[in-house]
Amino acid sequence: MMTHEQKTRLGVFLTLATVVFLAVAGFFILPKLQDTGTIFTVNFRNTSVQGLIIGSLVKYRGVEVGRVVRIRVNPTDLDSILVDVKIREGVAVKSDMTALMAYVGLTGQKYIEISGGTLESPNLPAHGEIPTGRGIGEKAEDIVKNFETTAQRIAEVLSPENVAKFKAFLDHTEKSSAAIADILETRKTSLTNTLASFEKASADLARATERITPMTEDLTRLIRTVESSSQQTLDNISKRFSAEEMGQAIKDLRDFLAQASVSLKKVESVLLEQQSALQQTFSNLSVTIENLASFSRQIAEEPSAILRTRKDKK
Repeated sequence: MMTHEQKTRLGVFLTLATVVFLAVAGFFILPKLQDTGTIFTVNFRNTSVQGLIIGSLVKYRGVEVGRVVRIRVNPTDLDSILVDVKIREGVAVKSDMTALMAYVGLTGQKYIEISGGTLESPNLPAHGEIPTGRGIGEKAEDIVKNFETTAQRIAEVLSPENVAKFKAFLDHTEKSSAAIADILETRKTSLTNTLASFEKASADLARATERITPMTEDLTRLIRTVESSSQQTLDNISKRFSAEEMGQAIKDLRDFLAQASVSLKKVESVLLEQQSALQQTFSNLSVTIENLASFSRQIAEEPSAILRTRKDKK
């Protein structure tokens, strides 16, 4: 039978235990009771929520904005899991925001990441559904599909039929190269003679250009001589005849000489312009002939050079 002292000690112990229990319970329960916020629902379809638990964080662009408060299977659709999240007051949830699950480090635990949203979009009402975005699983599936498609295309390119076609193309190219080399070898003499003829024609044109310059100078001296002779003739005529008799004739003659002088100057200008154009044409033709001669010499020395140039371009 317990003594009075033992009963007193037991009562004190039970009292202290009750106080400690209430303090611990209050420490964990009071914050949840004071945690005010708005409930929203995220519907994860055809997605496993393994690693997501009640109390898991809800973040917006990495900033904590709430927690998971309930996880349940959709009673009307067994392919979806409904996750209720409580978003704290002061955080606006927009209708164009999306939610997805993300891993917390390497522990396998997950949290819900909310992203998107614009200020112009309306606020989502309480208990509204936040649309889900593309999560890690969907992105991994896309990567696998792209990898499979790439591997399939590589296999198609390296199929025996394509390898055979490529080999046949290389054989045909080699035969064509040999044929072109033979043609260039047989035409070597003809090309050399043609280029020699071009060089000779260029030299003849250059000599003809040199001859045009003295002719222009002679024409200029002739014009000056005609003007001087005409003036002397007019002076002699004016001495022998009176001004009244020769006035009209002298006037007509001077007009004629003036027109003749203008005509001769126009002819001189045309010849000078033609001389410049001919010199430029002969210069261009000389450069072209030199390039053709160099090309002919390169082909004659190494016919395969043209083939290598085409392969490099390809």
